[in-house]
Amino acid sequence: MSYFAILPLFLVFLSGCAALDNTKRQDTAALHMEIGVSYLQKENYPMALKELLVAEDLAPTNATVQSNLGLVYFLRERYDLSEKHYLKSISLKKDFTESKNNLARVYIEIDQLQKAEPLLKEALKDLTFTEYPLVNINYGVLEFKKKNYNASKVFIKKGLSIDRENCQGHLYLGRDYLDSGETSLAADQLEKAISFCQTAGTDEAHYYAALAHYRNGQRDRAIVRFEELIQLYPAGKNVEKSKKMLELIKKGNL
Repeated sequence: MSYFAILPLFLVFLSGCAALDNTKRQDTAALHMEIGVSYLQKENYPMALKELLVAEDLAPTNATVQSNLGLVYFLRERYDLSEKHYLKSISLKKDFTESKNNLARVYIEIDQLQKAEPLLKEALKDLTFTEYPLVNINYGVLEFKKKNYNASKVFIKKGLSIDRENCQGHLYLGRDYLDSGETSLAADQLEKAISFCQTAGTDEAHYYAALAHYRNGQRDRAIVRFEELIQLYPAGKNVEKSKKMLELIKKGNL
């Protein structure tokens, strides 16, 4: 057999090896991503990030890996990196509704509302997206930030009608009532939010419930909630404000 007859066969062999190698890398990346997601669910964010970065190195064009990196950076409050990975995820998979919804949440968090709204509109148009209650709740938070409290209530109630235990939904519905001056409704709603938000590890439901009780003339209930917040969330973002509120209430300066 001549050299020229052998060469194409050799190239086919190399191509086949490359395809097998790529398949192995993709499978290994999927395994590391699965481990990373497991750590995410256990709230072990450093280990989740470590595994997801390995997955990214093995499969840099995997849109789901990029989306999960966006999530872990969001949970670590690195919104710049979260945005970067969600944008890459969407560039790799144009119809990735989950990434669009989550990127909108990033923009809401950093008050870039004009960037969030088009993404949420796109997400709502995708009738195949199973997590649509989250889109409605995110849209409700967006409207809350714009001080459109009635619109916010409509979106959030729609989301909560399906996702009944969503901490963010219950919290922002309560805040809608609070900022609308409906303090009695706010107190009841934020009390409901406490049970869902406690498992989520956030002190916000306690803080705003305490404010609602105080504005509703229930000074003692406000004190109880502020004290609980300090005890349950010693590193919470509302601890210092709660301590100051307690001091002022107990001194009779509020």
